Parts: sequence; structure tokens; C-alpha cells
Amino acid sequence: MKRPWNRLVPGPALLLVLCTVSAAAAPLDATRVTLANGLRVVLAPDPNALSVDAALWFPSGTRNERPPQAGLAVLAARLTFRNGADDPLAALTAAGGTGGLTATPDYTSFSATVPVESLDLALDFLGQRLAAPPVTPAALAAERAAMRAERGRSERTPVTRSLAKLWSAAWPGHPYAQTGGSPAAGSDALKPLDVEAWRRARFAPGSAVLTLAGAFDPESALAHVRARFEGRPRGTTATLAALPAPRGATRLTDRIDSPARLCLIGWRGPGAADADAPACELLAAWLGGGPEAKLGRSLVRDWQLAVTAQAGFVPQRDGSLLWALAVVPPGVDSAAVERTLVDAAMGVTRDGPEAFELERARRQVVASSAFALQTSRQRSQALGEAELLGGDASVAARRLAALDRVTRDDLRRVAARVMTASNRATVWMLAAPAGGAR
Repeated sequence: MKRPWNRLVPGPALLLVLCTVSAAAAPLDATRVTLANGLRVVLAPDPNALSVDAALWFPSGTRNERPPQAGLAVLAARLTFRNGADDPLAALTAAGGTGGLTATPDYTSFSATVPVESLDLALDFLGQRLAAPPVTPAALAAERAAMRAERGRSERTPVTRSLAKLWSAAWPGHPYAQTGGSPAAGSDALKPLDVEAWRRARFAPGSAVLTLAGAFDPESALAHVRARFEGRPRGTTATLAALPAPRGATRLTDRIDSPARLCLIGWRGPGAADADAPACELLAAWLGGGPEAKLGRSLVRDWQLAVTAQAGFVPQRDGSLLWALAVVPPGVDSAAVERTLVDAAMGVTRDGPEAFELERARRQVVASSAFALQTSRQRSQALGEAELLGGDASVAARRLAALDRVTRDDLRRVAARVMTASNRATVWMLAAPAGGAR
């Protein structure tokens, strides 16, 4: 089963989860309407779009699993998306569209992206997922086998694998530790009744969000949404499980098929709705937003300890990861790399960026946002994640103003808040032995 929808997005789909740009470039001004059964509908029309994206979002993910249920959230999501079909995307593909499934610790989402004239098809596709047929033992076994096969032939890049390892080092004993990792297929003890119970508790209109982005008439689209969804029972209102406090961040090592080594440093940070999230994003851009950024100048140009260096910030609902990465050539002293990387990153707590450096980072973030929101699918993703992670879809449209207000002193303050020894995790990805396994 080699389908795009099988590639579950581990965590937020973009580094810029709550991204926005000017209305002319990528409209994120949205209207929220709540139906009688509790379904929240977020409408973001764009008359210049060439497609329309519809997505259902549920505030439930792997964080809701109890230990005996490990793997159930993803299994239930995949079986619901499949909806009993060998090719669940057949109808969308025939119309020139596609669909997707996203499963994270914080949410599960089903999406359909179609040409502008096929909005009804997209809504029907999502509506069918709310009334999926019962799961049979054979279907459950087949899905579990497919997941195990996919896990064995992972196509993740060395950097993707490395960041997954860093999440596990930064958030040990916490659901976010699984971010970026290949999903587990679940134990054989999980039965079809477990999947059905998860669906009833987690995939109901009363706790769901429906986002629409792209070329559509709001009044007509809302009428079509009401016709398909408002008559469905509210169902159980799902809530996100309270999360345990993570243990202290740690150090990990692993192997990659590369002659170069990767050194990664990560710090646990605030969640997506935190007022300091925009400053964390600018901090990451200042650290690793290109060869002239802080890490590139220090590790690559000045000390010649790395081939390249970069940084990023990935927020989730209740926490985040601010990360820095250096690609280290053979023969370079690893202790010197690690020490220089940490010193360069934490230098902001002492000196802060120059005014032109901060503005360069700000422009990079805004430009990245514009690029990231070129399609209806990406805008729908930004709105849904703003609603699920930030608590309100309007957060997406307010983010640009928040970025514009971040000052040099804000970066220093936020760096001091986040870049603490107790928050810091370290991962080394070492070159695999010649002819050996990872």
C-alpha cells in the first residue's frame, strides 16, 4: 500500500504551525460557525485559489492511549480513513483530487483536496469517515501487517530520523517522545471492539473541527456542510488526556548510513498557544536560518567544525522543541563541536542579536510563511492546527503581528527561559560501520 495518506505526519506538518502572511498572498482570515451538534466549521474562502480543501480534525491522538492501548490511535485512524476500501482515494483521484491522514499526539485529521467544482465530493468523503463500517478481524490484521511492513522499509531521511531521536531524548516518558518515529502497529491483544470504542469516544462531531480553504462561496458551502453534518449525532465530546511531566532530558546515540556525523542539541519549549512561541520561532531563524546565521558563522565559517548547521522550532499543543543541528565531517573532534554549538546557541542570552540580524530572521520567517501557504491544503492545515493546537483558528491570522512585535530583548528573555540545562537534550548520529547494520 504505497499511498500518500500512509505517510503519517509526525507532529505538526510544518515548522511554522501557526503561519500567516498578508491576505493578498495567502488569505487566512476565517469565519467560524458552530453547528447544532457542536461541529465547529472554519471557512477561509480564497477566490484566487485553484482548488478547495476540506478537513476534519479531532482533538485526540496518541496521548490519549493507555499503556495497553499502545498503537490504537494510529490503527483506528488508518482503518477509519480506509473506510473498508482497498483504495480509499479512488473517488478523489478520479476527480483530480487527493486525500490525506495526519495522526499526532494531539490530534487526528482526515483531509480531501479537490478541484473547485468537486467540493461536494470532498464533503462526502469526510462524511463517510464519520460513518465508517465496523472493523473486521481480517481488516485489523491486514492493517497491522501493513504498518509493520512500512516500519521495516522506512524511507525517512537521516535528518528526519535524527530529529525523531532528539524528540525522544528531549521528552522522555512523555507522548511527545514518539514525535517523528514510525508508528507502532499495536499489540495482537487489540481487537476490533477496541477500534470501535476508540471511534465512538474520539471521532464524533461534538468535538470536531471542519476546515474549508480555497475557492468556494461561503454561504453555499456552509449550506452543503449543514446538509451533510448537522443532522449527525453530537456523540461523546472528546478531550485531550492530561500529560505526565517529562523526565529530565537526556543523551542518546544512534547510527546512520552516512560518512558524516550529525550532532543535535534540543531544548524543550512552550506550547503553540504560548505568548513566547513567535519569539522561539524567530530565535530558531536567527540561529540556523542560512549560512550567515549564528550557527553557520560559528561552526562552519569561523571554526570549520561542521559542513553546515541549521535550527528549527516545532510547537505542539503543550510543548515544543527548539533544535540545532550540525553536520560533522570525519575526523573533527566531537567534544569541540558540541561545546561550540551550545556556546553559539546560548550566546543570545548574553548579547542578543544585532538589529539587522533580527530583521533578517524576521524576513526569513515571513517569506517561509508565504511559501508554506501557497495551496488550499496548506492553508487548511494552518487553520486546523491553529484551532487544535492554539485554541482558535484566528491565532493563525494574528501570528504575523506577533512576529513583528518581537524585540531583541524578547529573544534574550525567551532564550534564557528555554535554553536551560534541565531542558537540553543531546543526540549524536554516528556513521554506521562499513558493511554493518545501523
